[in-house]
Order: sequence, then C-alpha cells, then structure tokens
Amino acid sequence: MSKMISVAIIGLLLAWSAAAMSATSDVNAAEPLPPELQRLEQHARKGDVAAQSELGMAYVLGKRISRDYQQARDWLSQAAEKGDAVAQALLAYLYRDGLGVGHDAEKAVRWYKAAAAQGHVNAQTNLALLYKNGHGIPQNYQEAMTWFKKAAEQGDVYAQANLGLMYEEGLGTQRNYASAAQWYGRAAEGNHELSQRKLAHLYETGQGVPQDNVKAYTWYAIAGVWKDGETLAMDDPRLKLSTRMSPEQIEEANEAAMTWWEKHFKKDDSDPTP
Repeated sequence: MSKMISVAIIGLLLAWSAAAMSATSDVNAAEPLPPELQRLEQHARKGDVAAQSELGMAYVLGKRISRDYQQARDWLSQAAEKGDAVAQALLAYLYRDGLGVGHDAEKAVRWYKAAAAQGHVNAQTNLALLYKNGHGIPQNYQEAMTWFKKAAEQGDVYAQANLGLMYEEGLGTQRNYASAAQWYGRAAEGNHELSQRKLAHLYETGQGVPQDNVKAYTWYAIAGVWKDGETLAMDDPRLKLSTRMSPEQIEEANEAAMTWWEKHFKKDDSDPTP
C-alpha cells in the first residue's frame, strides 16, 4: 500500500514539474518576429552584415519588436567585428551604459574609436565626451578637441556646443572667445538652447564679438522661446539687458527673434498638394 502511495506521489510530482517547466517555457518563449524582421533575420543568419546591424538596431530601439539588449548585443557584435560603423557605435553605447552587457568602459572606448575612425559622427562626439570627462579613458582635452572638431564639421550641434565651451574655457587649447562665438553660433542656428544663451552672453559682454545689445537680446529671446507682450521673469537676462536699451531696440530684437523662429519652425498650413 505504501509503495502504491509513493508511486502516486512521485507521479504527481513529475506531473507538477512538467507543468511548471511548460509554464516557464511559455513565459521565456521568444517573441515572434514580424514578417519583415523574419526576413531580416534570415539574411543576418547567413552573415549579411547590413542585416545584422539593422536587426541589432531594431532590438536596441524596440523598433517593430520589444526592446531586447541581449539580442541587440549578439547581432551588433557580429556586424561590428566585420567593420560596420553603425553597429560599432551602438555596441559602444551598450557597453558604456551596461545595457544587455556588463558595464565596460574600455570596450565602449574601443568600439567608439572604431566607428569614429570611419567618420561616424555620433561616435566621434561620444568619444570626445569620454576623453573630455575621463570616462573609461585618461582625460585628454586635446583628444577631445580633435574629435569634437571632426563631429562639429559634420554638423553635429552637440559637438559644436562642446567645442564652443572648450574654446571659451580654454580646455585643450588657448582660451579664444572668437572661436567660442563661432561654434556657439553654429550650434545656436541648430537650435541648441544652451549655445543660444552662451552666444547671447558673448554679445552682451563683447567677448569674441562686437558688443551688441540687440543681438544679445535677440538670442536670449530665441533661447527663451520668444513670446510677445508677456512680462519677463525676474531671472530672465533680458530684464537687466532691457534697462540699457531703447524701446525701439527691444522691438527690433523681438522682431528678429520672431523672424528667426518663423524661418526655422514655421508650419505649412496650406492644403496639401493632391
């Protein structure tokens, strides 16, 4: 009798174990890929570098599939080893932030360097930031300047803003307000708010550019999102600056700010062409 009970208990335990494993398997089952990503995966498995890179990016961004950093790492690693700059930059990002991999600053630097050397602008900016801040690599302002310049010349506003800051503060170079104003100006035109405020301050103080209250007020207004007819907050730099300006100059600056915003962000309200 006891033997029969033991067999029955064992049978129940095995059944429970099988059910538990089945449930766990269902929970951990891979999410089915949509048709377009299935085709991409087929090419990736055959060694297609572009497909491996694109699939890895899809997993990083959660594009058409749930975000999965481990899958991203696996596919990006394959493409990065074959020299794909986009995959190298994304893989560096995963290692830098510890996403799907252990945080590894050295590997982040390695892959940012590989991508930056191929002209990948985002990698150049991020590599420059690592050099500037000394994250995972010895702090080196000269190297930071080098990579910021490469990215800035490709039009990256964050690199332009940082380059302006390097010149303004004399980091890795002699302090040069004229160069700071030049790069702040390019970033400001790209709607980088801090650069707009920095450029306004240089015009207000006459550092690196001719002193010009109207231009200073204009850039402060652009950075603060120009609004007509509203009272300025007590900490708004335009409030103090306006005490040194005539009503006509303030109006001129406000009109210039409005024109800038309309030029850069005006919506086309016309009927769409059929």
